[in-house]
Amino acid sequence: MGKWYSSLSEQDKVKAGRYLKDADTSSPYSFLFSVTVSALKDDNYSFAASICEGSLANAATDMERFEATELLINAYIGMKRYDDAKLQCENGLELFPKVSEQVKKKNSGSVPEDIKCRNRYIDILIGIESGYDEAFALLERFHSMGMISSEDLAFRKQSLRIHRLQRSFDGVYTYTYKE
Repeated sequence: MGKWYSSLSEQDKVKAGRYLKDADTSSPYSFLFSVTVSALKDDNYSFAASICEGSLANAATDMERFEATELLINAYIGMKRYDDAKLQCENGLELFPKVSEQVKKKNSGSVPEDIKCRNRYIDILIGIESGYDEAFALLERFHSMGMISSEDLAFRKQSLRIHRLQRSFDGVYTYTYKE
């Protein structure tokens, strides 16, 4: 950890100092993970991303890599680095089959509502890229992976259809003639 800390810029050392009081010092991974959580709560996305990247490098298990990836997704979105966030979403989706039982165990036996690699991927596709067709295919993928139920799949698809239709109507009402 000393080597890591000495590699930080003076500005990053000051930032890290703000988050140390809540840091978990039980392991290098836990320390970096907890500092990342604190930085994200403070909307300090660039610092959170740099720390979380270190956390990923220190992750020893698939579950630790999955948890760090989930945090990194939010950091990248906060920085508007959507392509990097999508890449991390893919990384999270690759890890999910390996950690799904642990994730369910932490959530009383069911898949949690808040899985960043699932939810934020859809957010990027719809909100940033308007990629409805890709989002529909991704929902099918989530269903086949056991990340969403059949009922949830139908609900989410219907929500996307309504959203797409609403965007179309909004476009009609905002149309202005060129002079």
